[in-house]
Amino acid sequence: MAKTIDDVALLLTGNGYHCHRDGNGVTTEVPTRAYRNVKGSASLKVHLAFNEAGTFLTLSTPQAFDVAQAAHRESVLACLMAASAETPLVKTLFHPAESEVRIAVELAAGANGVPATNVIRSMALLPTFADRCYPHVKQAATTGQFDLSKALPSPGVRFTEIVERNGGINRVHALLAAQKKSNGRPD
Repeated sequence: MAKTIDDVALLLTGNGYHCHRDGNGVTTEVPTRAYRNVKGSASLKVHLAFNEAGTFLTLSTPQAFDVAQAAHRESVLACLMAASAETPLVKTLFHPAESEVRIAVELAAGANGVPATNVIRSMALLPTFADRCYPHVKQAATTGQFDLSKALPSPGVRFTEIVERNGGINRVHALLAAQKKSNGRPD
């Protein structure tokens, strides 16, 4: 369990992430496959910090996407919102003044802190999300169109991989129950 930012730094270091303290949080960089940051590198910077009350640990990616030069800015934002809607836990944050889009995950901290497995899974979720939507974001920026259906898992992907990417089996069950209720079907 991680209760303090020092616990988070120790957890990350123990799991192979090189990190450094910066102000009230910890920053690390994770490799990506398809995603390229604004400098053109295959990596994603992740900043982790607790909110002031210590009730949430936020993992966010400063300058994940820059829409300042996009020919179709609205399409990029729509693409990222659609990708976020399909990915539990991940949300996109747009800062219009800086023309920057961040992707983030917020983890609730209980009395004992945030479970270590949740932190590590979220650290894997952010680059997976960025890799998955990056080609579509580029296409949306240049053509104004995107098709996220091409980014869905192939039939060869194991169910357990899909479950892990979506926050674990309990999260999947909760999402399915919510979908059944919204469709008017009983559980």
